Amino acid sequence: MKHLYQILVVITIVTGVFVACDADTEIDQTVEEIRSKQPTITSFSPGTAAVNSTVSIEGTFLNFANQAFIGDTEATITSRITGELLEIQVPNNASSGVIKIVTEQGKEAVSSETLTVTYPVPAVTAALPASGDVNALINVTGTDLGSVTSVSFGGTEGVIEFQEDQALVVRIPNNVGFVDVEIAYLTSAGPATATIANGFEIILPQPTLEGFPAVMSRDNEVIVTGQDMNLITSGDVNGTAISINSQTPTEVRFNVPSGIATGYVDVNFDFQGGGTLSQTGIPYINGQYEQYYEFDALNESVMTLDLTKDPGATHEIVTGGNQPPFPGNSYYSLEMNTATGSTIGRTKVQDNTSNMSWMNILDSTQFNDNPVLHFWMNSEGTEPVFVLYLGGTSNPNRRRWQNSTTNTGNNWELIAVRLKNFIPNLTSIGTKFEMRLTTGSSTSTLPEHFNWDWLIVTDRVLTEFGARDVTDEFSPAG
Repeated sequence: MKHLYQILVVITIVTGVFVACDADTEIDQTVEEIRSKQPTITSFSPGTAAVNSTVSIEGTFLNFANQAFIGDTEATITSRITGELLEIQVPNNASSGVIKIVTEQGKEAVSSETLTVTYPVPAVTAALPASGDVNALINVTGTDLGSVTSVSFGGTEGVIEFQEDQALVVRIPNNVGFVDVEIAYLTSAGPATATIANGFEIILPQPTLEGFPAVMSRDNEVIVTGQDMNLITSGDVNGTAISINSQTPTEVRFNVPSGIATGYVDVNFDFQGGGTLSQTGIPYINGQYEQYYEFDALNESVMTLDLTKDPGATHEIVTGGNQPPFPGNSYYSLEMNTATGSTIGRTKVQDNTSNMSWMNILDSTQFNDNPVLHFWMNSEGTEPVFVLYLGGTSNPNRRRWQNSTTNTGNNWELIAVRLKNFIPNLTSIGTKFEMRLTTGSSTSTLPEHFNWDWLIVTDRVLTEFGARDVTDEFSPAG
């Protein structure tokens, strides 16, 4: 037995039933007992309803209903207003019959009266255009169009994207040529059709490519966006046929065939009607690949600056201009203006990345037991000092890259660092994965610059993209 005072909040949240009672009222029913109550239908209105219109049902314990039927045809429950009032929509294939609701517990309630379902005859009042492209939307206007069950073009159904009594919006199907357009609807005697246009010309457009991944990889599905993409019939990567996983008018999805080697590849799509669309020079990585930073999607707060060490330090995200070859259109730029051996810029990857696989980088089962860190770097002809921390921030866990090899000139270079045995005896990255930047206390060239983008880990050095392995340039820092 439970005493409930004021409003029964728990029952309200769980069941949607508002129950007010006095402080002395005792409740001797569990939630499950309330849910299993037998529902009833006392009335409904209107007694005559057209297909696709709504009907209000009154009764008890209707808030537990999860199915509704008119005769043997299931209807959509459009609103659970209270436990005593429910709304359903008359489906466009319904026949006259009693209303039945079924609760979550399998309890049924049946109306004593029959709902009369009417079937207004739809009429199109404006002429259709003479032609349209496959996948294009066409407007149909008229009266009682809510009762239309389908629109077909030469026997091929179009997708009804919007429907109300005065208007339909239909996507033209792929049935090229001159066709008759018909609407289908129900009558009390059964299905019926009416022709609303003769000799409508369906034109086959050429697909267009709009969005392609900046980088493709072995383990990730490739999603290519565009227009009329469902007209693509086949494709290949460097001449090896692909299997299309799925396609819609706006996208095609596939995986790169297993035999394609890492490097720049070409993708070709053949489409209906004859013709080929091509995208050339797309970077592809045939191996395990995890991305942690890409500055098209990040801002400069990924790096923190210690202005007590360098009051003149500035950083920003640069869009446009001299970008890395791929994958995006923005990079991070740090300018340091004080000669110091202390950290000026720092990023804690473990706190800033949304890809949690960083914790497993050093696991022997990952990256073919050969994890390699990569990032694009442009030092603008200076020699910034780069420090990498793995597994901790004490002296044994850090390594320093400080010599003329940090100077990339004014070019972007893909830098590679082999992480296996990078820190001796370290087998787990633990909770620390950090990068720190400074100028060096003896530098004579200021300001120093560190521009970078695309922090990733792969299972080998990406020499196909010109990656420079600087692992042996690091020395223990202390």
